[in-house]
Parts: sequence; structure tokens; C-alpha cells
Amino acid sequence: MQQPIKRLGELLVEGGLITPAQLQSAITHQKIARGRLGSNLVALGYISEEVLMDFLSHQTGVPQMDVRNIEVPPQVLKLVPHRLADQFTVLPITTQEPKSLVLAMSDPSDLNAIDSARFASGLHVQPVVASHSALKKAISDLYRRLEAPVEALTVELGNDPSQDDALPVTFSLSPLPVPAPPPPAPLAFPKDPFFDNPTAPTQPVNIDPFGLFDPTVPSRTAPPAAPPVNPDLVHSRTIGLTVRRLESYQTRSLVLGLIRLFQRRGVIGEDELQRLLANLIESGELKDDDRVG
Repeated sequence: MQQPIKRLGELLVEGGLITPAQLQSAITHQKIARGRLGSNLVALGYISEEVLMDFLSHQTGVPQMDVRNIEVPPQVLKLVPHRLADQFTVLPITTQEPKSLVLAMSDPSDLNAIDSARFASGLHVQPVVASHSALKKAISDLYRRLEAPVEALTVELGNDPSQDDALPVTFSLSPLPVPAPPPPAPLAFPKDPFFDNPTAPTQPVNIDPFGLFDPTVPSRTAPPAAPPVNPDLVHSRTIGLTVRRLESYQTRSLVLGLIRLFQRRGVIGEDELQRLLANLIESGELKDDDRVG
């Protein structure tokens, strides 16, 4: 009876490279961030790329390759479309006889990626293991240069001998005169001697036209403007009461108060902390022993 094929996470746990709790955490993270399990394990810091490459190379019998600063001929890059290379994180390296394509992969056990590259290129695929981060950078750099638009060709034309007998043309590059603005139209009504006085002050003056008040007494002025309100200030609802010291509050009240303050400042979303706690509890990294009903 054929034994079932073990997945990468199970092999890493059996090899002692990660713990079962780390595997469950990576699976939960993979549901949110997508991607391959190996890249999620590296992103969470549970395993390094070098250790993962050595393990995959040993398990699959596939050699390793360093794709940093690698140069791939354009005709080889065109064998695998950019969209497919970016989707499966694969990079065509070179062709070999008879009709073989060396393909760098972060996970050589990904049969879907191998079949897709074989169908696109029409060649037999020989996988090699490469770093996931180095593959991402190499794919972006090489295909960007491949798809770069061709620069426009500038052609300088010489003098046409047939134009030697043409009549000379004189050009004047002096600036054109700017026309003066038209004079203002006459007013329909005569100017008011008080309000249209150009020497009148711009600020209002306290004038008593009837002479009934003492000019030495200052007139009433507008009430002072209210001070600007700081939008980041959290106003107290207990105006006039003594503010308690932080040491007198319970730990749960302090934590909830900080969470509300971060949500008002826009540091965290309304449900972001709840989703994070649910993922940590589900993966076993946190225990919810003091849950409040």
C-alpha cells in the first residue's frame, strides 16, 4: 500500500526544525497573507531561508542555486511569462539539451508551478532550489528590464543640397509689444466724499456724529475670541472633580483605556485588536484563562 505524501510542515516538525505550535501559527497566518507555507514560516521568523533551502534540497534531491546578481538571456526569460513567474515565484535560468529548462524555485515540490512552466515553455523542467527573497528581487529586476520600452531613435538630417538656391527668410525674435489696458469706464454715480475717500483709514473709527458722548470714553469692543480647541485633547466628563491617579485604577481599566485612546487616535482599528487576539488564541500562543463573561 502506497504511503500518503507528507506535507512540508509535517516534515519540518518531524525534522525538529519547527514546533507544532509554530506550524499551526504559520497555517493561520497563511490563510490571511496567502502564499506558500515556507515563505510564511520565514516571514514569522520560525525558520531561516538558508535552513529551509537546505532542508528542501535534501528532501527532494534538487541542487541549490544562488540567483543574486544573476543574468538571464532575454530569449530564456520569454519562455516563462512574467505573470506566471511572479505568481509561482519561479525564474527560468537556462536551457539544456535535449529540450530542458532549468527553473529556479523556492519550493521544488510545487508540482503546479512545474506543470505551468512546462506548459508555457514546451520544455522539460529541471528544478533548482533558490531563496524566496532573492527570487522575488531577481524576477522583478530581470523582467522589468525585459519589458522596458525601447528608447526613441533620434536621426539628425544634414543640409539638403537642393535648398541652396532658396530665398533667405529673416526671422524677428523680438518680443511683441504688450497692449496697454483700456481706461476704466466712467462711474454711473459720483463718488461719496466719505466712503470713497482713498485716505480714509481701513479700520473702523468710533465716531459720534451727534456729539452726545464723551470722545475720551473708549467705546465697547467685541468680546475676545475663544481660544482654539485642540482636536487631540480628550475632554474630561468629570469637570470640577478631582482626577484619580493612575496607580489607583485596576489593570483591566488601564488596558481598556489605552485601547480606546489608540482607537481614537487612529493607531489601531476598531476590530483589529480583536482579530489579532483571536488568531493568537487559536494558534495557542495566548491562553484566555481570565475571559470575562
